[in-house]
Amino acid sequence: MAKSDYGKQGSVFLITSNGETICLPIPSRSPNDPLRWGRLKTFLSLFAMGLFTTIGLIQVQGTSLLLHPLEIEYSQEAPLRIDLLSSVPSLFWGIGALIWVPLSMAIGRRPVFIFCSILLTLSTAMAGFSRNFRTHLAARCFQGFAGSISPSTMILMILDVTFIHQRPRTIALFWCLCDGMSNICLAFTSYILTAGGSWRAFYWVWLGPCFLTILLALVWSPETYFQRPPMAFDGHIIAQSEIGKITVYNSWEEVPGGKPMPDEPKVRTTSEFLKNILFWNRTTIGGWPVIKAFPRQIMICALNPLILWVLVLNSFVFGGMVVTCATYVSVLMAPPYNFTDNEIGLVKFSPFIGSLLAFPASGILTTWFAKILATRNRGVHEPEHYLPSFILPVVTSSISLSLFGIAVEREWDWGWIIFFVGLDYFSVLSMFTSNTLWVTEAFPRWAGAALTVVGGGAYALSFVLGSTIVPWINSQGIGNTYVELGILTWLVGLFGFPVNFWGKRFRGYIYSKWE
Repeated sequence: MAKSDYGKQGSVFLITSNGETICLPIPSRSPNDPLRWGRLKTFLSLFAMGLFTTIGLIQVQGTSLLLHPLEIEYSQEAPLRIDLLSSVPSLFWGIGALIWVPLSMAIGRRPVFIFCSILLTLSTAMAGFSRNFRTHLAARCFQGFAGSISPSTMILMILDVTFIHQRPRTIALFWCLCDGMSNICLAFTSYILTAGGSWRAFYWVWLGPCFLTILLALVWSPETYFQRPPMAFDGHIIAQSEIGKITVYNSWEEVPGGKPMPDEPKVRTTSEFLKNILFWNRTTIGGWPVIKAFPRQIMICALNPLILWVLVLNSFVFGGMVVTCATYVSVLMAPPYNFTDNEIGLVKFSPFIGSLLAFPASGILTTWFAKILATRNRGVHEPEHYLPSFILPVVTSSISLSLFGIAVEREWDWGWIIFFVGLDYFSVLSMFTSNTLWVTEAFPRWAGAALTVVGGGAYALSFVLGSTIVPWINSQGIGNTYVELGILTWLVGLFGFPVNFWGKRFRGYIYSKWE
């Protein structure tokens, strides 16, 4: 029988007695194992994902800068508020996660990525060709649906190609760069509209890069989903599952399925390269039973207080950014600020700076702090070591939301409004890294379902918040509304303290009940 199990509940031995970091999971000898890829191959794969994410963020956020010309064109026919075109992708970010995550575990990450690249391209063309509000709204829904792969399946792809100790920096760098670059590109939206003579020019300009994402997904993005076979190590047999569980056996006879056959050596030929492009070059995948089991995993995560807390917190932080982005444009274009279209676009440099500053805060600092805590814990890394990283984004989000509302109501200098917008972006990106690390390492068995609940649920709830913010402001005033939103974010964040103290014990209880 098996000698022992490790990593079953998220706790792993990561730091040796001499301070060295162990690279976990242990790579197999298979050339298909993404942890054995060379640096260039890994970089190109991440670059392909990063370009898609950047273009997707541009498409999702860009319409907020087009609302003025859109309102002029659709004012006579729109059955709903024009700003729905700006907020509806958030809803489909949530819906899409429910589809792409289980599908990526059933048929592989790569085919899902390719399909979403094609869908983003077609929906962008559809938006550019649209001649009425309903067609444009449908295109925006498809854009959100395609882009939803970024905060869900692509996070699993990043986890596939990185060791545990690399994940904080990689996830933080990926999202900070993608969001920062998207904001830089959005800063030139007004110039695109002026040169093109219409809001449709925005979609035509980004249609070319959308086509490029299809090409890079085909050529530079191999399959990352990989089930590692048992392997001999230090006189024992080690079996690793995709959920992070490591089982140690004394002999091959104890291993279910026995000793695996060695991989056949691959011959690099043109036909083999084309075959990889056409047939996903995939390894063993979960198959359709994974989709059948996914609803149960979703239910477990949705009823799990340790995940539910993060869902509510992420809804307020991300939702606060959504309503802030929908508000600051109209505020700065109205008296006493009277910003022009070109000046509004340049405001995007503030979120760019906030995105860049989020990397050292959420990536470097989190890695450093988690290593210190693991060293003090006799080398054992616990998911709770990531919980201190929630403190900074909770504080900055609460402050930025509250002071943004006060600044708008009391007509502070425009520099303060821009500063609070950038601080809000800083909070969201820092929170995203913390959320991802906590839910995927605290519950590795249900990592995909946990990401879907926390990410997809928060994006859907942020759409609800964006839809109700106008009557809330009309009732309370913009100052009180944002102060109340900041207080709610702070109060929900306080639940992190009991999670920090009793999280490990409660994790064990959940696994004992639901395994």
